[in-house]
Amino acid sequence: MIVSNKELLFLFFILLLLFSACRSTESGLFEGYDYDPEGVTETHDRKITHQHKRTVVFLSDGIWISNEFEGARVSDVYKIEPFRYRIEITPEITPINNSPWYAFKIWGDHPADVEIELFYEAGRQRYIPKISRDNRVTWSVASENEYVHDRSSNIGRLNLSVTEEKTYIAAQELFTSEHFDNWLFQITKNPFAESQTIGYSHENRELKKLLISETDGASERGVIIIYGRQHPPEIPGYKLSLFFLETLAGNSDLAKEFRHYFDIWAFPFINPDGVDNGHWRSNAAGVDLNRDWNYFRQPETAAIRNRLMDLLEIQDRKVFYGIDFHSTGRNIFYPIRSSNPAIKDRFTYRWAEKIRTEIPELSLGIQSFDPESPIAKNWTYKTFNADAVTFEVWDEIPRNQLELFGVRSAEIFMEMMLNEYHSFF
Repeated sequence: MIVSNKELLFLFFILLLLFSACRSTESGLFEGYDYDPEGVTETHDRKITHQHKRTVVFLSDGIWISNEFEGARVSDVYKIEPFRYRIEITPEITPINNSPWYAFKIWGDHPADVEIELFYEAGRQRYIPKISRDNRVTWSVASENEYVHDRSSNIGRLNLSVTEEKTYIAAQELFTSEHFDNWLFQITKNPFAESQTIGYSHENRELKKLLISETDGASERGVIIIYGRQHPPEIPGYKLSLFFLETLAGNSDLAKEFRHYFDIWAFPFINPDGVDNGHWRSNAAGVDLNRDWNYFRQPETAAIRNRLMDLLEIQDRKVFYGIDFHSTGRNIFYPIRSSNPAIKDRFTYRWAEKIRTEIPELSLGIQSFDPESPIAKNWTYKTFNADAVTFEVWDEIPRNQLELFGVRSAEIFMEMMLNEYHSFF
């Protein structure tokens, strides 16, 4: 039988859809996406493996390595030979999605050249090491001369020149609870921005809501819900979300007009325990929070759900849209399939297309899904009959593109929302 090119293309498309679709049981219950480990939707508390916080010195070399700071993760470290060390990178729980997080600091009694082996256990390399030599103020990506990954052994080899000053090495730039609290303090200097504590994590860290609302706006107002930092290592998505929010709260005429018609309910730092403990994916109870949005067994998701449910009782507020910021292997939007009810005029698809047109170098993709999985975007859609998107940013996006991406995507979003505001009421 001769198969035409069109038929081959159609078969490839069907296989691609099947590959990228979520797994379901015979009863239709969501079991996870193709990249999820088994049991990912089990969101009862689980026992995690805590890392041993310590500072190790190799006296004969005069080299010190430590994970004694917030956001650090080193499972074990030992010497292979003089000035050559292995650091084992293991997750807080297994099986787990592949996001191998590591962070440590290194220094010497005197300048020296060292080689560090990064051994990825229960995972494979996802992040190229980031290096800071000024106490985590600025970061650079390890160059090809500094770092190489051997796929056959699953070991990354990092060559460094160390001094008496501490050098920080991390999978991504370190932004812990302290950074978020400082950012929140700055943005709430605006008279229309307010921070509220809505609950507490397993380890008693505050869960914060950022409310941006002008008091002299339209009587009937739309609400935009923003989620972020459910998964600790996903730094580009976190940073972009802050640029996005800063733009909505900015002094431009566009932002001022937007705030006349819209409130923003934002939860940009949902998993503080996971972030500060240096977790690959989960909260302090070993749970992927972005699989708990049907069950709300975890204090983080429950606190946000409880606060957002208030919107159903406020007569002059209507949820228009939800955005959940993440990071992955490319810049991509995951919208709800446009054939579903409440997906008005393919808003997400048109928003993505405008970003593509204006910033083509970002290579923004789009892939839709049905809203059956227990994630934040889908809960927003089901609860408020509102459109929503998972906004994914490339793990290794050049950092000089992050602000452009965040600011311009927010500006296009505001322009489109203002144009379509009245059609929602």
